Amino acid sequence: MKCPYCDQEIPDGSAECPVCKKNLMEASNETEPNGAAGGENQSGQTEAGSAGEPAELAVAEKKPNKIWMAGAAAAAVAVVGGVAFWQMNKPDPKDVVIDAFKGVVAEGQTDPMEEIFGWKALGEKLYSDSYQVGMNLTLGELLGSSELQGTGFSINAREDRSSSTMDMDLGFQYGDIPMFNAKFYLDNSEMAIALPPDMTNKVFTLNLEEDLNTQIANSPYLGKSLSDMGMDLQAYADYMKKANELSHSETPMFDFGALWDRYKTGSKAVDNLKAAMTVEKGESKSCPVGDAEVECDGYDVVLSNAALVQFFTETKDFFLADETLKKDMITYLELVYDLNASLYGSEEMAQLYGMESPDMTPEQQQTELWTSADEEVEALLSQLKGAMGDVTLAVYVTDDGKLASFDYSTELSLADQTAEAETAAAEEESAASAEAADTLKLYGTVNFRGGYSQTANIEANLTAEEPSGEKIVIDMAKMGEYEKDKLYQAQLALQVEAAGEKMLFSMSGEYDIPTANYTIDAYAEENDTEVGSIRIDGIMEELVPGESFNAVVDSLRVTAGPADEGMLLAELSGSYGIKPLEEAVSKPEGESFDILAATEEEWNTVIMELYMGLTSMLSGAGLS
Repeated sequence: MKCPYCDQEIPDGSAECPVCKKNLMEASNETEPNGAAGGENQSGQTEAGSAGEPAELAVAEKKPNKIWMAGAAAAAVAVVGGVAFWQMNKPDPKDVVIDAFKGVVAEGQTDPMEEIFGWKALGEKLYSDSYQVGMNLTLGELLGSSELQGTGFSINAREDRSSSTMDMDLGFQYGDIPMFNAKFYLDNSEMAIALPPDMTNKVFTLNLEEDLNTQIANSPYLGKSLSDMGMDLQAYADYMKKANELSHSETPMFDFGALWDRYKTGSKAVDNLKAAMTVEKGESKSCPVGDAEVECDGYDVVLSNAALVQFFTETKDFFLADETLKKDMITYLELVYDLNASLYGSEEMAQLYGMESPDMTPEQQQTELWTSADEEVEALLSQLKGAMGDVTLAVYVTDDGKLASFDYSTELSLADQTAEAETAAAEEESAASAEAADTLKLYGTVNFRGGYSQTANIEANLTAEEPSGEKIVIDMAKMGEYEKDKLYQAQLALQVEAAGEKMLFSMSGEYDIPTANYTIDAYAEENDTEVGSIRIDGIMEELVPGESFNAVVDSLRVTAGPADEGMLLAELSGSYGIKPLEEAVSKPEGESFDILAATEEEWNTVIMELYMGLTSMLSGAGLS
């Protein structure tokens, strides 16, 4: 390198010139001598920098400024780009609100009832597999007396779907004395009924294989009597056969789950309502979630009256146009028609029981029902359109997108909605004033406090405020706690308060999973005073989730007044159970008695036998 002062060659990186002894580190602060390298420009400065400034040091001095400027520019670009990216990816307020509401009923949430008992799977198996069901209930105490202790009934039914057979045992006892035991049996070829052996050893049968009209025509006694009464056994048999076929069908009648799925995929009502509603970012709010207060983003939502009316109209049109629903209704009406025709076939019988056969076919009845429903809903929507205001909501969503709470409000005009009353401008102004004075305000809040699912703990209220200021307040609370493999508790309470009066209904339950003990409590209060209660204590036996259970009722107490101090009306015990078919379906044992083939003499003999047997049974029970 060269010394900037003496222009002599010196070692690179020298801090001091070995020739002129100048301090090279201070060179930038000193004036350059005449004759130094670098010519002057028009302002008297050297090409490298200011007058007398060493060229290399001038460059070195400017480099940090350029680096700082480049860094600042990069930072500015990053900030602007980040803001742009955030704005582009910022969720639309409407999407946030819609997703929050959808999340309340989203699949995949914990359902204690399904995890513990498997009710859904059990219901499906009952419809498709062979099962048996049993129930019994026994009286322990009635109105403070134990005289009727032991009185009760039992029902045990079995169905074998592989052989299309079913039977049912019915029992009744008075005190400790069995009073009545009957058995019912049905298959594709025969129906049989056996009464208690103490009454008769006959098994009353009806042949379903042969044509019933022919059997009735050839019947020496009962057939003629039934015909004279206007009853049609063939029609009844057809009804039973059709009902049995429907019960075994793979597609059940009135499958509302499938109907709802068709609505979600085939109707635009919900999508149109979403498109019509307006959503804007609102003020944040602290909301109760679990045991804490959580700061939530707020959104102001408006559902216009026109959008709501359109939603209800499109929903109504979809359900009334659903062909499967129409078909199910026609099938149901056909069953009712067949049953009425079999039991009240004659005009005299129909008039006697007020069951005149309709002049229309089931198809015509369905059409009339649909037309009537359409007209009724349209009339209601017309009133809603003229009376109800827009619905406004303040929706609050947590940081993770869950619905925490929403406030809602609307107004309902109580004024007459007839247009004829508003013919003149003065009358319209008067009507508007009257309507303002006759406006019912509806408002309330719904809080989703979370837990094992979005709907585990909910608090909701509705206030209807009349123009006079009088209020009707409805409060609802749903509470639930679930510890897997340990405990499940749930409670539902509903309270209505109006005109200084208050009514409360509450129902709660607890299931201890390790011991399988359960309790169910239900009570009603009036003005904070308990007026009655029902309490059930028991144990769940033979529980296989989704397959079987036997709920033993150790005690079912019905009390008037407070549970601890009131009057015990009744105390019962029993059980109710469902399980896969274990016991074979069987026909009743005894002497077959064909009810159509029997003669009048045979019938008289059986009737006398039944009378004597019943008298003996009642006498033995001390009831004669």
